[in-house]
Amino acid sequence: MVSAIKERSMFTYIVLSVLTLGIYHIVFWTKLSKDVNALCEGDGKKTMKYVFCFLLNIVTVGIFGFIWKFKLAKRLQENAARYDLKFSEGGALVVVLAIVFAFFPVAQAVLIKNFNKLAVAYNDYNGLVDYTENIFADEEE
Repeated sequence: MVSAIKERSMFTYIVLSVLTLGIYHIVFWTKLSKDVNALCEGDGKKTMKYVFCFLLNIVTVGIFGFIWKFKLAKRLQENAARYDLKFSEGGALVVVLAIVFAFFPVAQAVLIKNFNKLAVAYNDYNGLVDYTENIFADEEE
């Protein structure tokens, strides 16, 4: 059974990552990578779980994080057409943003924005309803 994929909040990501001293950062990207695999199922690729990326990022002194972001952004961009979307932000741009704005989550914001667009399109395509958006929709009619 296909289940709805919920959108992610950049604000919640930043606040909880700071409050939990980075633990939520790992949880957030681990869940998001799992959802990306559901969104892009059938493309012949698989997004690595972020826990492994996080560990490889430590071992490679930050380099693997750029590779992971590049692959994630590229996969989102390649699968956008499946849902009649088009993203101008590919892997190279996300890596450049991650390098130039190293102390600001600009690259993460682009990834989350594109993920959210795909999640909405995926839910619409599969006839899934996100009940968190408008719980009083039936009462208005």
